[in-house]
Amino acid sequence: MPRLEGKTTVPGSHFRKIMSLRPDISKGWMAMDEAMRFSGVLHPALKEEVRRMVAQHSGCAFCASLGQPVGTYDDPRLAAAVAYGRAVAQRPTGVDDAIWDELRRHFNDEEIVELTAWIAFMFASEMIGGIMKLDPASPELLSMYTKWIQTGIDRYSPAAAS
Repeated sequence: MPRLEGKTTVPGSHFRKIMSLRPDISKGWMAMDEAMRFSGVLHPALKEEVRRMVAQHSGCAFCASLGQPVGTYDDPRLAAAVAYGRAVAQRPTGVDDAIWDELRRHFNDEEIVELTAWIAFMFASEMIGGIMKLDPASPELLSMYTKWIQTGIDRYSPAAAS
């Protein structure tokens, strides 16, 4: 059972209900999530797979229940991003040089900044879920999340290079 109830009048996940206790923070947090998740130079499907890996290390049962990482990747770019996400989640200040070198082979500086910011933001969100001891997603919430992700992926348009 979660440590805080949150606002029961707020629809959606327990995370949203808890965050809604501070509407000013919640509004900015949710806007940042939407912007980082569905815009930028990295495809939202890549970010979602990285999120799934990071969630396995964050301590948030809710976040981890929103999808398991695939585990093996034919795409070396996706494999490098997921390995980097795992390494950051496990030891943020100790990312192995081999992981970093593989990341550099597949991503430019702009993409690395976006990916790193995404991982850090997701890990922070997931830490909140872990601290609050959120329960795994119900089938209904998992379905809502899956549809939301797919809608965002379908409308994705890469950001223009600066």
